[in-house]
Amino acid sequence: MQAITQSAFCSSVVMDELDCVHIQHPKFFAEICLQGGQLTQFTHHILGDFVWLSPDAQYKQGQSLRGGVPICWPWFGVLDKNPASVSQSVLTQKHAHGFARTQTWQVSHIEESAHDVTLELTLNDSQKTRAIWPYAFELTCRFHFSDTLRIELITHNTGNETFTFSQALHTYLGVADVSQTRIFGAHKHHYIDALDQWKSKEQLGPVLINEEVDRIYLGEIDYRLHDGRHNLTLSSNSASSVVWNPWVNKSKTLSQFPHHAYQNMLCIENGNILNDIVRLEKNKRHCLSMTLSKY
Repeated sequence: MQAITQSAFCSSVVMDELDCVHIQHPKFFAEICLQGGQLTQFTHHILGDFVWLSPDAQYKQGQSLRGGVPICWPWFGVLDKNPASVSQSVLTQKHAHGFARTQTWQVSHIEESAHDVTLELTLNDSQKTRAIWPYAFELTCRFHFSDTLRIELITHNTGNETFTFSQALHTYLGVADVSQTRIFGAHKHHYIDALDQWKSKEQLGPVLINEEVDRIYLGEIDYRLHDGRHNLTLSSNSASSVVWNPWVNKSKTLSQFPHHAYQNMLCIENGNILNDIVRLEKNKRHCLSMTLSKY
């Protein structure tokens, strides 16, 4: 396990089968798993939990935890729903959401103060990743913890070939009661309804969840979420995002997920999805960022 040295607030811990970093700051606690570079917990001591982690989450090698912010890269969702420039470049292991979420990342940088902590993780191409996807890259995920949560996912093309990818920061959010939750910001935006033959529809008013929801919203959206008890905003520089809740029947098929858990969570996944993909030339970088605030 990679040791954390010269840090006042960060320490290396083992959670079941996974190596993690714990950040014990006077203002907050955070946990990041090195497998997948996945934030699993961020609890501000005054503002509360920023992300939702399933009570049945399992810290096992080779599988993403259910909750927090999994990193989906270099493709998002089911591979064959991606444009050909993405799907046809994948050689093996064509499971949903790409390979970055099951690879081991390295801690590359830590900055600390009395007010905040910034931690960077890095994933580089290897013989293992090139057997799945044949490109050279450096992927950096920068987490900035303070009174807000900011995440930046930076892709650097370190090879000589241009490549194309889709991606997402698959953010799980906890709510008091999903059926009473209102999600604002998407009014008049179009979305693709993955549960209705991928039809294009227009959102009118707030997004309400009283059944299974799986929608890809188009355009840059600053989301505002009200559940009657908490208020939060989620902003991003991406031009596509997903709003998802499995509801009753889908919940019964999900791993690491109690059947009733759909009542207290939803996902808003900012990224580059469907035709909003990234074409990256050699030596170029692309940054996907999101900020989560509570008020």
